[in-house]
Amino acid sequence: MVKRLSVSLLFALWSLFSFAQQNDAAPSDTTTTPKSAPKPKKEFVFKPTIGLGTGLLSYYGDIYDKHFQNPSVSRIAYELGVSQYFTDYLQFNFYVLFGRLGANERNTVNGRNLNFESQIRAGGINLTYNFGNFLPKNRWASPYVSLGIESFEFLSKTDLYDGKSNKYYYWSDGSIRDKAQNDPLAASAVEIHRDYTYESDIRTLNYDGFGKYPERSFAVPIGVGAMMKINDYFTFKIGATMHFTFTDYIDGVSNKSTSNRVGNSKNDNFMMSSCSLNYNLGLKKKSVDTVSEDDFKDVDFYALDLEDFDKDGVPDFRDSCQNTPLGVPVDEKGCPLDDDGDGVPNNVDDEPNTPKGMLVDTRGVQLNDSTIAYQYSVYTDSTGMFAKVEYHNHNGSSFKSTFYQKEYTVELGEFKKGLSPEVMTKFLSVNDISSTVVDDSTTVYTAGRFPDLLSAENRKKELVAQGLNDAKVVYKQNGKFYDAPKYGNTPVASGTNTPNNSANTAGNNGGSTSGNNGGGNHPANGTQSGTNPVNNTPTHPVATNTHPANGSGNTSGSGTGGSDAALNQQGIVLRVQLGAYHNRLSKNVFKDINDLIEIKTDDGLYKYMTGSFTNFDDAAKHKVEMLLKGYNGAFIAAYKDGKRISLMEAGAIMPKKDEQPEVSDSSAVNGANKALVIFKVQVGVFKSEPPADKQEQYNKVKGITKEATSTGLNRYTAGSFNDYKAAVALKNELVKNGITDAFVVAFFNGEYISIQEALELAK
Repeated sequence: MVKRLSVSLLFALWSLFSFAQQNDAAPSDTTTTPKSAPKPKKEFVFKPTIGLGTGLLSYYGDIYDKHFQNPSVSRIAYELGVSQYFTDYLQFNFYVLFGRLGANERNTVNGRNLNFESQIRAGGINLTYNFGNFLPKNRWASPYVSLGIESFEFLSKTDLYDGKSNKYYYWSDGSIRDKAQNDPLAASAVEIHRDYTYESDIRTLNYDGFGKYPERSFAVPIGVGAMMKINDYFTFKIGATMHFTFTDYIDGVSNKSTSNRVGNSKNDNFMMSSCSLNYNLGLKKKSVDTVSEDDFKDVDFYALDLEDFDKDGVPDFRDSCQNTPLGVPVDEKGCPLDDDGDGVPNNVDDEPNTPKGMLVDTRGVQLNDSTIAYQYSVYTDSTGMFAKVEYHNHNGSSFKSTFYQKEYTVELGEFKKGLSPEVMTKFLSVNDISSTVVDDSTTVYTAGRFPDLLSAENRKKELVAQGLNDAKVVYKQNGKFYDAPKYGNTPVASGTNTPNNSANTAGNNGGSTSGNNGGGNHPANGTQSGTNPVNNTPTHPVATNTHPANGSGNTSGSGTGGSDAALNQQGIVLRVQLGAYHNRLSKNVFKDINDLIEIKTDDGLYKYMTGSFTNFDDAAKHKVEMLLKGYNGAFIAAYKDGKRISLMEAGAIMPKKDEQPEVSDSSAVNGANKALVIFKVQVGVFKSEPPADKQEQYNKVKGITKEATSTGLNRYTAGSFNDYKAAVALKNELVKNGITDAFVVAFFNGEYISIQEALELAK
């Protein structure tokens, strides 16, 4: 019986294998092959796939009443396979399998207590069919069935003794003891427990007189499952394979066993439920485009050889310099002539007779030593001296300058919480103060912006003298402030060695700013003048406020020139306050204010100010500008020597019609024009036109308008209200009419703001 089944199985595998080869090699009935052309043989490419998997071995045999095992007590096993595709849907596999198979039966009714564990080692082959000739080619998952033949070995043992060599005796009460229940000394029996160590060879015990039967056999594995493609190289496989064996001795029990050991007449079987990861060792086959000679039958290769695209007289295939300008003389390689050999063609060479070996610029002009030194300094700059910096003066004017140097400032303090009234008024008395919010929770207050370290150090000394003892020099980079090096540890450029021609700022020469750079004196307006030694362009203004009217260029030193006037003279500072709010407002509310100062107080207010003036007329003009921009509640605040003072104390004389009420620093003030706060109902935002179904909904609503956003999208809104409740009512009405994604949006002075900000400004 076993022999006939084996022969039938091998014949079936051979037939399936032959069919797969014939199906690939045989041409289609609808294809006509010319007799003169030999039939091309399909080259076999060995592209093996290796797989490693793990799973559970489940037992099916003579033990247990139902003759199979609960999957929850199955034992672990491993498999390793190598496979090769013959076609897109047939795969040949060679595999090895090893693991443990076992069962434990405890039956107090019939007194049958059997257990065993076998070490299974198997190796075999199978064919896998994945239905690829029916399923789409670009699928990511494929079901499969498999059929094969294997040889396996089983070494079965049973657990008869505990760790102290006590034999197990199973009593009817369910306990295990060291003596039999009918033993004369049973009264002294001690209860013991199984150690689940399978130490006794079943075949050697020969309970049923089977003798030394072979502990190896054949099996027919039949499997089902699914393969999922991860990419071109990796495939995940999950499935179950039933191994139908040709032996009934795996568990040591058969229908020929004696007493209560008798089993059924079927062979013992086992099932492997597994998952595996498979890797394709073969490279992905690249598609090769075949080219026919007919594709070039109308090509004039001679004309191509003589093609001269830039019309310089040199054919393109010999032209080393393509796209030479028309009419420019060239050499035999097609490159423009360069008579002086400086690397710059004659047609763009502003100095055609440069001496041999000299360095030139892009226009062929010889470079002198100072120019080379300057360019090298720019190239190797590691201090940021040549970095581009924009300087804004926050004294109410629109002065702006750009120069190439690291920018320094004086940090007054870094605060996560609000400022006390004393600290706030002291900071607002500093006329060049600025505020910067970092990481959305910390505010850094700084004074001034300086192109060199010495100017920043001088400003710090002035601030320390005014009682701001925590002042320190810093520089800003990538949105963060870093401590600047101590002055004297870093070289300060001066004289002719300074690429941007800043004046000499230190020394014992009496503070003179003149040098070999074409002049360094300070005019009365407080700016430096001079020429750059490289390009003779005017130097940039120094980041100071005012200089003495006598035009002296002295900035420091022990000479007779004296010292610069203080950036913040200990006097009156006038500012325009735009409002004080309980919540922080975004930049969109103050989009047109370039010198905005935000100060958070310790009572939770956010104060917004602009400008810094010592003249009341200038402050009044700036206030008018703010009123015209929509900040109706803007008012002037005066500070002196770290304290808030009234405008009368500041010496302001105003007509009664222009008088403004005094506002406490601890009072919330809404300075915005409420009429500029607009609420609308947004119904959709689209790249172009809305979809047809949305457009149909919009057509049923009166007053829907389209407007362009700052990002180029189209925003569709309905209504325009100064009252938030009216906008909410319209939104609810639109939702009832089917526009479920409608919601209220807010604008101030035409700029999009949050609802919370709008409600704050509308108070």
